[in-house]
Amino acid sequence: MLTRVSTARDKRQGSIIYDTLAPVAVELAQGNITATVFMEQVSILTADGENLDNLAVNYGLIREQATNAVRIGEMTDTDGNPIDLDVGSRFSVPATSGGYNYALIENLETVGQCLLECETAGTVGNAYIGNVLPLFTANNLGSAMITGTYTPAEDTETDEELRARILERLNNKAFGGNVAAYKQFTKAISGVGDVKVFPVWDGGGTVKLSLIDSEYGIATSDFVLNVQNEIDPIEYTGTGMGIAPIGHRVTVTTPEEIIVSITAAVNLETGYTVSQLQESVDNAISDYLLEIRKQWADADSMSIYIARITAALVGITGINNVTNVTINGISDDLVLSQTADLQQLPAFGEVELTSA
Repeated sequence: MLTRVSTARDKRQGSIIYDTLAPVAVELAQGNITATVFMEQVSILTADGENLDNLAVNYGLIREQATNAVRIGEMTDTDGNPIDLDVGSRFSVPATSGGYNYALIENLETVGQCLLECETAGTVGNAYIGNVLPLFTANNLGSAMITGTYTPAEDTETDEELRARILERLNNKAFGGNVAAYKQFTKAISGVGDVKVFPVWDGGGTVKLSLIDSEYGIATSDFVLNVQNEIDPIEYTGTGMGIAPIGHRVTVTTPEEIIVSITAAVNLETGYTVSQLQESVDNAISDYLLEIRKQWADADSMSIYIARITAALVGITGINNVTNVTINGISDDLVLSQTADLQQLPAFGEVELTSA
């Protein structure tokens, strides 16, 4: 602004012209910042938080909130016989495992088996397996255990996850039972992390949905059955009694879990041992496999690469070099099937290191 003032005028700091223009310059600069932020917050690609929520509503979407895990419980009396307890009975996980509380919401047909809902929303309720402590007087209760997961919980949807859903809605129009429609309403079911859709996999009118849970792992048989009944109940298949359109016979399944075990010879820096680095190694490989599982639903082919494993290990402080890598006993990349007949999903097994 001062450059536009004639040099014949006094525009030094403290002059009338300088002091007059200074506050105007500050306001203009703030206006530019505000305009930049505004432009970012009205674009799907750059908006965040509440502003992204507002944009999502324009496309019929709302941010998915954290859900509560529903776990399978088993109860026995002091003689070891299965017993049913009152709905509403509450239990607590040991403090060393988080101390989360669960409430009994339903007794199953098999005596002693029940459904326990975590009182804390989010994936923290998915993990624990083992004994739980009653939060009530239970004179005849011998043991109470969480043995599995019925419906896995989900965390509140992040900005990036919501942004991806908006873009998917824009790029893939869901209509009348097409692939995009099946993806949309299957992923909307609580506990579903992602899904592969195989149209006409067994003839006209057939659809196979292979799904993974909210933690990108294989789904339990109970959860698969729940989704099956919501989309196309087995006893009424093809009749439109579920979400699927009339005439569509839907099969819901989950991929086969492939346990990945790795061996490798490592050259270590001075002062490091294999046992010291084992946890870092396990975490690095687990992260790589998680990355693969997150891409599973959109991948037509999938492999676990020795080169990627080597790179993950070499990136760990203390490891100079990695040789003789094997995956499940074979010194070659592991190819995972992604066909309508067989879908495979990798899961971490173990990493066995030897000093080179």
